[in-house]
Amino acid sequence: MSKRCPECRSVNDDSRLFCSSCGATLDSDLRLIQDLEKQKTILAKTAPPQKQDDYDDEDYVPPVSSRKKSGCYVATAVYGSYDCPQVWVLRRFRDGQLAASPLGRAFIRLYYAVSPALVRWFGGTAWFRRLCRGPLDRLVQALLTQGVSDGPYQDRDW
Repeated sequence: MSKRCPECRSVNDDSRLFCSSCGATLDSDLRLIQDLEKQKTILAKTAPPQKQDDYDDEDYVPPVSSRKKSGCYVATAVYGSYDCPQVWVLRRFRDGQLAASPLGRAFIRLYYAVSPALVRWFGGTAWFRRLCRGPLDRLVQALLTQGVSDGPYQDRDW
């Protein structure tokens, strides 16, 4: 059995989640998640900016309704916002460095296949945020040392 890519129309093995020719998502659930993320990004651009004073408080958890649910799932759950300096650094790293190599792109695909479910199951728990925060803080610090900016960032269109 095979899947036809909705983007380039090439035929792919049924077990593949991403097109071997163009990299587009073959799985309908993943396509739905990507479409929802794009819609939320468009809506968020028109929303007023959120207060960002509380990001350094490890116990602070913003209300679920104020959280933007797209993109960097784990980092957004850990830091409490999609639009905070730490997540901007990680998004720049994803788009600028990881996406530049085939192995990096494979990691990105795997991350977006697994992380939505992880965050849905565990993202609201304090232990998950504590477990992930240390490694993310170290990665962000290393990227800042390498010169990656922590200023506002607009995601690259894939």
